[in-house]
Amino acid sequence: MSINNQTQKGAYTMLNKTVQGLIASTALSMTLIAPNVTAAQESADTMVLDEIVVTSRKREENLQAVPDSVTAFSAATIEDAGIDTVEDFINLTPNINIRETFRAGVTFLTIRGITTGQQGWAPVTYVVDGVQAGSLDAINQGALTDVERIEVLKGPQGALYGAGAIAGAINVVTKKPTNDMEYSAKASYGNGNDVKLSGAVSGPIVEDKVLFRIGGYYRNTDGLIESTDGVGLDFEEQASIKGRLIFDFDNLTIDLRGSYSDITAGAADQELVSSADLIDEFDTAAAPGPARGIVGEENRDMTEFSAKIDWETELGTLTSVTGYSDINQNLFGSTSFDKPPAFSILGFPVGGVGDPFADGYQYLEDNIESFTQDVRFTSDSDQRLRWMVGASYLDRQIVNVLDIGAVLAGGGDIQDNLLSFAYMPDVRNDEAWGVYGQVNYDITEKLELTAALRYDKDSFDTTRYSDATLETPVSLSGDPADLTQEATNDKWQPKVQLAYSWTDDIMTYVTYAEGFRFGFYNTGNLTAPESTKNYEVGFKTTLAGGRVRLNGAIFHIDYSNQQLTTVINTPPFRQTTNIPESNINGGELEFVALVAEGLELSGGLGITDAKIKDAGRSPGTPDYSVNLSASYSRPITDKWDVNARVDYRRQGSYLILDGTGTTNEVGEKDYVNVRLKFQTDNWSIGAFADNLFDERQAEDFGFVGTGYVRSNSLPRSYGVELTASF
Repeated sequence: MSINNQTQKGAYTMLNKTVQGLIASTALSMTLIAPNVTAAQESADTMVLDEIVVTSRKREENLQAVPDSVTAFSAATIEDAGIDTVEDFINLTPNINIRETFRAGVTFLTIRGITTGQQGWAPVTYVVDGVQAGSLDAINQGALTDVERIEVLKGPQGALYGAGAIAGAINVVTKKPTNDMEYSAKASYGNGNDVKLSGAVSGPIVEDKVLFRIGGYYRNTDGLIESTDGVGLDFEEQASIKGRLIFDFDNLTIDLRGSYSDITAGAADQELVSSADLIDEFDTAAAPGPARGIVGEENRDMTEFSAKIDWETELGTLTSVTGYSDINQNLFGSTSFDKPPAFSILGFPVGGVGDPFADGYQYLEDNIESFTQDVRFTSDSDQRLRWMVGASYLDRQIVNVLDIGAVLAGGGDIQDNLLSFAYMPDVRNDEAWGVYGQVNYDITEKLELTAALRYDKDSFDTTRYSDATLETPVSLSGDPADLTQEATNDKWQPKVQLAYSWTDDIMTYVTYAEGFRFGFYNTGNLTAPESTKNYEVGFKTTLAGGRVRLNGAIFHIDYSNQQLTTVINTPPFRQTTNIPESNINGGELEFVALVAEGLELSGGLGITDAKIKDAGRSPGTPDYSVNLSASYSRPITDKWDVNARVDYRRQGSYLILDGTGTTNEVGEKDYVNVRLKFQTDNWSIGAFADNLFDERQAEDFGFVGTGYVRSNSLPRSYGVELTASF
């Protein structure tokens, strides 16, 4: 490993701090756990944690046997913790952070210091039942329902998952159709007049051969973020339906899935504040909340189909996964971020009694159609040499429209009173393919070698048009012949790993891996691809006779061409640039402990020190996060049990660039969620409160015109919930 002296010194310093933090956290965890585990051992020698089987390496393995940093959520945890969005499980995972911004499709996801570039690729590969999402917008699709397991893999996973997995991968596994008829339903009501209804039915069409599962979801809420006039700005109405059909023959399984969602929701609900000093101030005279003349609205409809085929042969299993996704979304909202009469912003005159302009508007449209294909051949798992070879393909087209203008004063429909000042439609195409292979070899009974290699290539282009017909291209360079910009990115991504099992319950590993993320065009501006070199040492342990899992890792990342998005004051109002060189050091520690009959404690510590070379701390990355959870269940009658759960998260501070070259800090925050329910084998009724102490934070912040716009996190939510299953 060759690192320059300055980087090496910083790495050693951070490594020392990380090790100290992990050791201290381990000692504290064991101090809290040990006395209760001893008592539990005396009363219940057979009490152990349930085994979690994951497919993070695209084959079924015990979580503790996988030499990677993986946080896994079982169906029981998903239910008990009330996980029904992407944000819910991310907030229970160390060293990962999510920030919602002005619309649902733009989600800033940060793992180990690697974050999102708007209009670009996500820093993780997001996979649902083996199908990889074709865009960042496909990750946040509203509610997660009928989920069996969620796996969050940290560190580059490009060798198996492709160029988008520069920071990790998220693997969502939904519940399969069953061979017996099953019915389930859930209903909840919360503040903001929030109504949620969901249900599923599953069973056989032909017993043991053809099985089906159908699920539905509906939500209608007035929202929790109110304008200064008391109008809900984050309202939402969502209706979704999905179905799954499995054909199971002797050596052949065909798994077909389809889903459709229609969502109308509030958007562009940012608050306008006068000073950067107000970034962490809420509900005061200086920062009273968002004011609006135009209440923003986003409409999304999403259609997905997929087919997964597994054919078992004497040599191994041939798997084909085909996916199709069509996302159509548009947004109409304010650019004054205020309630006129107001002032000039974005250079457009706004407000004033008698003025011809009533407000400024923004209209955004993103239509994303993608096709994905993955084919791989996997050896059996019960042999000394295990291997996998495969190839993948993605074809994607994005039609993007940005329209900025003024709303003319006068009555009638607002859509009939618009004067456009900047209308910019463009079409972007990607054609990406990759080939990959991985070998796992047991050098001895205790020592495993993993070697993987992948090659990815993306040919992509962008074309600007003059109007919505997309018939007249516009030159971006001034040369009439230069109507389309084109680029190609490609890279090899190796991974080498050694894992040593000291006993059946203690395993350590060391990994070197390289990550890669494609570049992209943002309304005609080219952003370069980025790459990483990652060094990681980790351990996985099962303690106290199977009642405790304690896993940890420390890592160093050399980061080249980091993609960074900031708010700017001219169209397209977002700019993504590249930072030539950064370094990231950090570590993670996670534990789960069954400390007594019905009492489970879990938690995690994540530390990330992300630095831009010669420029200080990287933006968008919390310096640390702490998670603690306690779940307690006990019978209260012959039929009824009580279940209580508390989740705590402390998130360290992070920096946001405001587009003026100034860096602003979001302070440390503490979040608490609580849930209490009473349940039988078929019924449950309970209550919940998320963000119990009503903690607020800025999720995005930028200077626009004469003020700063801030996207705000959600305030406290609470409600009641009823479930039934048969």
